[in-house]
Amino acid sequence: MLNLTKIQIFKHLTHSRSISELSTLLNLDHSTISKSINSLVEDGFVVKQNQGRYTYVTRSESLHSRSLEDILIEYPRLPLKKILTNSALHILAVLNNSCSISDVVTKTGLNRKTVASAIEELTKYGIILQKNKKYFFSERHSFIRRFVDNYWKYRTNKILKEISPNAVLIWQRGPEFLFKIDTDFINSDNPVKKESIQPTAMSIFPKYSLKVISDMGYYFYSKRDLKVEDYVLHTILIDPHSSIYNSYALALYLKTGSAGLVKFGKMYDMEDHAKILQEYLQDKEKNSSFLLPWSEFIDLVKDIQ
Repeated sequence: MLNLTKIQIFKHLTHSRSISELSTLLNLDHSTISKSINSLVEDGFVVKQNQGRYTYVTRSESLHSRSLEDILIEYPRLPLKKILTNSALHILAVLNNSCSISDVVTKTGLNRKTVASAIEELTKYGIILQKNKKYFFSERHSFIRRFVDNYWKYRTNKILKEISPNAVLIWQRGPEFLFKIDTDFINSDNPVKKESIQPTAMSIFPKYSLKVISDMGYYFYSKRDLKVEDYVLHTILIDPHSSIYNSYALALYLKTGSAGLVKFGKMYDMEDHAKILQEYLQDKEKNSSFLLPWSEFIDLVKDIQ
């Protein structure tokens, strides 16, 4: 992510500069500057332009690049190299609601030691605050929150375009996202790592002998291995207000004998939604507009088995 060299380069790009000029200004060799600039280009912070024998670099017009400019103006003394690390950005992305360290570990998939260390650093500089052993984003640092949101949105859109121009984003948080596409795009020629793209939602139903016809394929981009509860919640996320998708999700939930819906609902900031579904299964009565009457739900389950 943003190390000291990259931050220094970005700071000096108040106007277009050549790589040679940046090398002189920062007293670093040409190869070090070039490597850092290529990384900044890859992450969408800067753009390069060749003019004759020279390569010039300018800040990009991306939202996260502009957000970084705002941070540098608003908090010039903030040690960004300690705050905007990969793990910190991952952690900050899940703090839409207050979370304990255990919650953050669950949502990010990072190990507890990494999470605790990053949270300690972020708390030290007031980026996040603590109350009752739970952590939340400080309202005072709205610029950093905006940067985090814009950065991950940029990364998501970049990866989606690499996957297919027809891919449609459904849900995203941090580096993870759910998307749909109307063709089975994963093949040997696809440049995106297959292990990061996993079928989910209704695309996984045939594995559990559930027959749902759909002209869309549903996939989740993540480095962690998905569980049944992920598949269930991803089905709901297609349209949380739809009684059909909620019913499909519950059909899968019942078929697999899973028992962790509420726990996983918390992971996706859907704990209240999951509790309503759990009560529905227990009471066998419609208790929300996004659910079918119980008899209709049973008929749907029979139809897809």
